[in-house]
Amino acid sequence: MRRGRFLSRRCERAPAMSLPAPGIPKRIAIVAPTLAGVLRDRANLIRALRARGHLVLVVAASHLAGEVATLHHLGGEHRNFDPQPAGMALFANRKVVQALRDILSAWKAETVIVSGERLASLAATAARKAGAQRIVTIAGGLGFDGDEARARVASAYRRAVKLSAAVVVHNADDARVLKAVLAPAAHIVVTPGDGVDLDAFAVAPLPGPEGPIVFLMIVNPDCRAAIEAYTQAAREMTVGGVAARFELATDREMAQDTTLLTVEGVTFHGRAADPAALLAATHVAVHLSADDGSPAALKQALAVGRPVLTLDVPGCREMVDERVNGCLVPPGDGAALMAALASFVVHRDLLPAESRAARAKAVAAFGVHAVLDPVVAAIEG
Repeated sequence: MRRGRFLSRRCERAPAMSLPAPGIPKRIAIVAPTLAGVLRDRANLIRALRARGHLVLVVAASHLAGEVATLHHLGGEHRNFDPQPAGMALFANRKVVQALRDILSAWKAETVIVSGERLASLAATAARKAGAQRIVTIAGGLGFDGDEARARVASAYRRAVKLSAAVVVHNADDARVLKAVLAPAAHIVVTPGDGVDLDAFAVAPLPGPEGPIVFLMIVNPDCRAAIEAYTQAAREMTVGGVAARFELATDREMAQDTTLLTVEGVTFHGRAADPAALLAATHVAVHLSADDGSPAALKQALAVGRPVLTLDVPGCREMVDERVNGCLVPPGDGAALMAALASFVVHRDLLPAESRAARAKAVAAFGVHAVLDPVVAAIEG
């Protein structure tokens, strides 16, 4: 793999817009499968809504006091519910709609933001029954298993999209599939996720030239395929004597077995309580899943000034100017992953230039205000 030639590719800039002055504060509820996912993918949105005076309620599954405390620190309230109650699908779905309707009615939600492949349509139905004045769907990632599979995922949002005044998607490929499958009448906003706080994830100097190159992957612990691919490559390269260190952290607390995460040749940090600090001690960030259609971990790495190695799939490929601020590999190709990892070691001298390009990409395309202003405008109507 050649890393010596930079291909000049212009960074895509998020469309600039200026939000009007905040109007009357609204009661805005966010319904999602898990609170951990909301904290990863919607924290900046919650901050933006609270800054404009809105009250925010998050209705999502969580049994961890730390997650709830983090949400309270952002200024949001929390209500728990079971997104997957026992029983036949028809009756289980009715239970979900009833539980959400009761919560939204009691809180007097005026605007409801729904997400989740299975949950969004149920939540939108509940919001309508609860008397919400406005519904917005966030279709956060349709996967990368081909257009047929992606179309099936898009179909799961059908009722949510029908009931929504606006639909938010996080990459152009997902927008294309959603439009082809559902032909929505709702306004569609295409924006790269939650953006990144460029101050919280300030640029950091690369670690010194002494010692091995450090790779880091911060991952959802449920993304088993990504973890297995990374740890297998780490084991093989460590056995092969490659001068590199491999580190792993999760983006949330784990209740399940951690055996998959604690493997020889990989340093496991547990939950990344301070991802900016972990990234600052890293040379290259690795991300092998396409969570939420625009992975937060990639944008955070770019902001700190770290080249990224990620998948050539919708939502990830938009982060990379090939051989300028990182590189892409096909999903499921272990040999290509190992070759890409090795190329950073062989061409270590290119890291400073790639680091500068990474930060420039984050500033140009993923700053939180430019990314979220169109979303906030769609929510406020």
